[in-house]
Amino acid sequence: MDKAKIEPSPQIAGYEITRRLGRGGMADVYLATQVSLGRPVAIKVLSTERTVGEETVTRFEQEARTIARLDHPNIVSIFDVGRTEDGRLYYVMPYLPNGDLSTRDLREDEREIVAIVRSLARALGYAHKHGVVHRDVKPENVLFDKLDRPLLADFGIALASSDFARVTREGSTIGSSGYMSPEQARGFSIDGRADLYSLGVVTYEMISGDLPYHGPDTLSVALAHVEQPIPRLSLRQRRWQAFIDKAMAKSPEERFQSAEQMEGALDAIAEQLGDKPDEAYATKLLPSLSEAPRGSRGRSGIVLAIVLSVAGVALIGYALMRLRQSPAVVQETAAATAVPAASEPVPAGSAPSPTTDAPAPAIAADADAAPDPAAGNATVADPAQSSGTEAAAVVPAEESAPPGAVARPPDPPKAPNPKPAKPAKLRVSDLAAGAALRDNGGPELSFVPAQLARGGRKFDVGHPFALGRYEVTRREYAAFASATGRAAAKCREPHSPLSLLRKLSWREPGFDQDDSHPVVCVSWDDANAFAQWLSTRTRARYRLPTHAEWAHATHWNSSKGQACELGNMADAQTRRGEAAPCSDGYANTAPVGKFKPNQLGIRDLVGNVSEWTHDCKNGKADDNSCKDRMFSGSSWRDAPGGAIDVQDDAGVDVGYTTIGFRLLRELDDDNVPASVK
Repeated sequence: MDKAKIEPSPQIAGYEITRRLGRGGMADVYLATQVSLGRPVAIKVLSTERTVGEETVTRFEQEARTIARLDHPNIVSIFDVGRTEDGRLYYVMPYLPNGDLSTRDLREDEREIVAIVRSLARALGYAHKHGVVHRDVKPENVLFDKLDRPLLADFGIALASSDFARVTREGSTIGSSGYMSPEQARGFSIDGRADLYSLGVVTYEMISGDLPYHGPDTLSVALAHVEQPIPRLSLRQRRWQAFIDKAMAKSPEERFQSAEQMEGALDAIAEQLGDKPDEAYATKLLPSLSEAPRGSRGRSGIVLAIVLSVAGVALIGYALMRLRQSPAVVQETAAATAVPAASEPVPAGSAPSPTTDAPAPAIAADADAAPDPAAGNATVADPAQSSGTEAAAVVPAEESAPPGAVARPPDPPKAPNPKPAKPAKLRVSDLAAGAALRDNGGPELSFVPAQLARGGRKFDVGHPFALGRYEVTRREYAAFASATGRAAAKCREPHSPLSLLRKLSWREPGFDQDDSHPVVCVSWDDANAFAQWLSTRTRARYRLPTHAEWAHATHWNSSKGQACELGNMADAQTRRGEAAPCSDGYANTAPVGKFKPNQLGIRDLVGNVSEWTHDCKNGKADDNSCKDRMFSGSSWRDAPGGAIDVQDDAGVDVGYTTIGFRLLRELDDDNVPASVK
């Protein structure tokens, strides 16, 4: 891939382009400022890097027309339409800084799930009434605005009944296989019930944290929607099963027939959660008291009068009974009704903790176009709150009231606030060396201070940063490749020209690996693209570290212990070069995190795989035309000697069986991820 051929930012009158936020199948999205109003906007521009045929142009124009006529609070609006100075079509939308639904874990917040599904159902119901079927409802197409309201986006493949001709031919399938209705997967004609099926899949994923169907490729996943039964939820989630069964019914006739029906089913779930549907969600409009239905006012007045009368009689009777009691009886009653002290504290919440032997995957879902590295709006999760409940004090009867006074029954204990106030914003200066950090949807990170004094020496890299605790795994890279459709790079085995004949790839590197092993056979271009993709998912700034930054993190490494305890390197099993006489247990790569971490909690900086860096061999690191990039550190093939100081270069479009990568996350006081306790 020739970096010099990457197109410059488009020129659009009245707008100042800041950076590219992401790219999709037919267009790129840019962050810009509308000069006249000084407001940030997102501009979708038809790309020139792809073959732009008549069908693509038609689809892009259709998307603009579709969004322009859908005026709904839960559908992304459109500000402007036109052509760039070089003739490309574009349209302007609001900039939505709070990410998309795929970056949020809502498994423990069923009320929020109900609210989001309700908003999306209303958006779809509105679109369906205007003759528009979305056809690609998925988490990546649900964006959140500044008020954190969900908005349905990306009508690029929407089908409008008013269009003169269908953009997609009968018999073809279009959409995302993980969320595709059975009739859509089979290429049949569809209507709004296909969108409701997709929303059912999105709901299932929010509830369970996983898609209902899996397969080795998109075709097998699409067929699963046609052939496999609807999966069962856990007992804890059983209140949702009837809703999922109805939404994901194989036949459209057995599903919800409208978005209003789906919303009615949500009301039943909301009531099970203890909410009143008309009061629990701000997105639902409430009728004013003056607009009560005719005939209901009289009944309401009668019911209210009866309730007040009964309550009044009960209060009067209770007061008379209390006045007849002697002081001793009053004291005994007060003591008997006091709330006993709690015997055990009840946890108020919990926070994820980093694993000791293996990392959690950074991303595990499909993604389309979304914002690019420098977005800088990391999603910060609330730290865990301290656990425990206050025990109600028992006041002795003789102290509860003076003789002759009427004792008051104790107040019931106050219910804990289910949503405690968020703590003060975390700043870089609050972080200690090695602090565990994590963005929502991102990898485990360690905080690396700018300075270190050790062994009489001082090291200063100039700025603090966060570095991945683990090398990027095959599981994480597979999610990226699946989401972006990125083809596997050419791969070679070092010092083996014949390896070109073996057709090696990151999926088949020539030796056994599982999902927990570091990905190899990825080129520098691949690693850089992964960093950009992860940045779009987390709204944080991820990139490859420079060699100076990578080496700075190794200053916290320990030199104590045998070679086979420090990392996965050439040993008695590998039998290559000056191998160590010991055995580390692995002939090739090892699962990430199997060896001792350094003082910052970072693992595998010695051995396992060498790692791509941002540096260019002969030029500036930010030069897109750089042909040879640097990598640092030793691999499973290298001897223990000089394990830290290894540095070499390779072409940007070729992978190697010994090179992987880990990512750096940039930090500043306005952009600090959550601290993981």
